[in-house]
Amino acid sequence: MTRILIADPNAAPRKALALLLSRRLGVSDIAEAEDVETLVRNLSESSGDLLLLDWTLYGAPAPEACRLLRKAYPLLIIVLLSVNAEDEQAARSAGAAFIHKGASPETVVAVLEPLLKSNPDSL
Repeated sequence: MTRILIADPNAAPRKALALLLSRRLGVSDIAEAEDVETLVRNLSESSGDLLLLDWTLYGAPAPEACRLLRKAYPLLIIVLLSVNAEDEQAARSAGAAFIHKGASPETVVAVLEPLLKSNPDSL
């Protein structure tokens, strides 16, 4: 079974993503984190399979945070979320997938579905 962590300081995007993942992709194991402390606690309890990480959650630039997380959790798939579409190249350079926060639900599903299917325990 796939475990997804959604880390975003704003509740509305977290709840919307959780609902989309549940209804459209059938994911039931979803944890949420509104800050770095909660994210670290969730990762230490169970690293999860996929992390949806808001660009602004860490005090450090998101690509750097992504690199640090990748060192600590090499099997964790990371997707950076940003309101700035120009952040996509930096996300990809850091080894993360990217979703623009203004993307349609269909686009979000199109990005996440192949990532979840690449995990043998998912869906």
